[in-house]
Formats: sequence, C-alpha cells, structure tokens
Amino acid sequence: MVVVLILGIDPGSVVTGYSVVDHLNRKSRLIRSGCIQPDPKLPFQKRLIEIYDRLMELISDVGPDEVALESAFYGANVKTLMKMCHARGVIMLALANSDLPIFEYSPREVKKSVVGKGGASKEQVQYMVKNHFGAELGGEKLDVSDAIAIALCHANRVHIAGIGDGGSNTNKVAAKIESLKASGDGARKLQKKLQELGVEKPLGDLKSQSVRRSR
Repeated sequence: MVVVLILGIDPGSVVTGYSVVDHLNRKSRLIRSGCIQPDPKLPFQKRLIEIYDRLMELISDVGPDEVALESAFYGANVKTLMKMCHARGVIMLALANSDLPIFEYSPREVKKSVVGKGGASKEQVQYMVKNHFGAELGGEKLDVSDAIAIALCHANRVHIAGIGDGGSNTNKVAAKIESLKASGDGARKLQKKLQELGVEKPLGDLKSQSVRRSR
C-alpha cells in the first residue's frame, strides 16, 4: 500500500487554515496543521500575495500528493464573498502551478463525513477532529480544525469509501442511478437513494464525473 499525503485547505481572505494528513490502510495521521494569517493592516492585494507565497512554500516543504479544498460558501454577504473568491483564486493558482490534483467538498459534505450530520456547527467539527487525533491536536483555531476535517473528508470519501476515484462504490452509485432512471422512480427517490450511498453532489456533476473516469 502507498501512503497518500493529503493537504487540506480551508480558504479565507483573513485566515486560511491548512492541514497535512497522511493516509495508509484506512488510517489517517495528522502530520502538520496551522494557518496563513496575513497582517490585516496590509492592503488587500498584498495579503493575497502573502497567501500565495506562503502556500507555495508549504507545498514545496511538504510535497503533498493530493489537495482537498472546501468549495465556496454562498451564504456570506457580497463583500465577504468577493474577498473570499479573490483568496480562493490565488490558492487555486498556487495549486495549479504546483500541478496538484484538487478535490473540492462543500461545507455540508465535510460536516456529514466527520460529524455525521451536514448541519453540524464548527465547534462540533472541532470536537470530532480532536477526538480523532487526540493528543496530536492542540488548541487550534476553528479555521485549522476545519482544514483538518476537509482532509479527513477526502480520505473518507476517496481512499476509504471509494467515491471519487473510480473505486467500487463509484460504480455502485452509477449503477443505482441507471436502475432508478429505468424504473421511473423519479428524482426525489433517486436523490434519497444517493444520500443513502453517501453522495450529496448534484446528479449532473456525478454523472459527468462518472463519464470522465470511465474513459
């Protein structure tokens, strides 16, 4: 078996949390965690440069195999969302320049994977992360525990459940979609069945991923 080194990132224009988790034989181990927090007195564009530079340094130092990134959250106000998008942009640029495979998960997906319910609070996520790693995790910021949870979510879904990497569970999901379509059970029942299989992505996304992976 090969050890997979996962870099988890919780993007933010003020604080960007990160974690480095290695995964082997269905077990994950926290290697490193922290945050990138530029001086708030700096002009915003300078803060973006610092996020980019420090992330590139981290990637060079750690050498991750895969990156798990939280997708954009649209519940924020417009001004906050715009700044978040700028931060995500420089993060994505750093990852692209490093030629790393990127996997994105919604906040709800991460919470469900780690806590067991998509509506969990950040504090509940932090509690579960601390419970998982025990003494390895100190009094971290919520941004950092979120980043650890994102890496764990990726390990759970891809390297354990097999969703997203062309594993057996992905094939089961695709087969279930086709059988339900053929039986005419309708979108509501289809969505329920997908949730039972642990899939929360829109059907269109899942279908396109299945097509790409089958090529």
